[in-house]
Amino acid sequence: MKKSREHIEAEVMKTLKILDDMQDIRPHHLFRAHLMQKIEEETEKRFSSALPRSISSNLRLAFIALLLLINITSALLFFGKDPLQPMAAITGDQLETFSEDYASPALSYYAQPTGDQTNNDE
Repeated sequence: MKKSREHIEAEVMKTLKILDDMQDIRPHHLFRAHLMQKIEEETEKRFSSALPRSISSNLRLAFIALLLLINITSALLFFGKDPLQPMAAITGDQLETFSEDYASPALSYYAQPTGDQTNNDE
């Protein structure tokens, strides 16, 4: 057991010594530039093969135009309506129906007392 542990430690020390004695590897001074150029080329190939540039730019323009059309339409609908128009459209029959619905005895508790009614709670 002691031999195997000493053997393992000796192998580890030998490996670390080899790594310490190893010469530094210096990359070419244009390595980064070449790598970035290859990455750019691969990216262009990937996106250009999906859709041609003219179609993708046309789709973008069409999407922007659609969004603008939706925004303008919603603004016109929102600001174009007269706020008093719904009240003018209510007829006399509808007003009578509303007054009958809200004049029930169940809602009389919420009615404001008039001057001739007295408070008998005392």
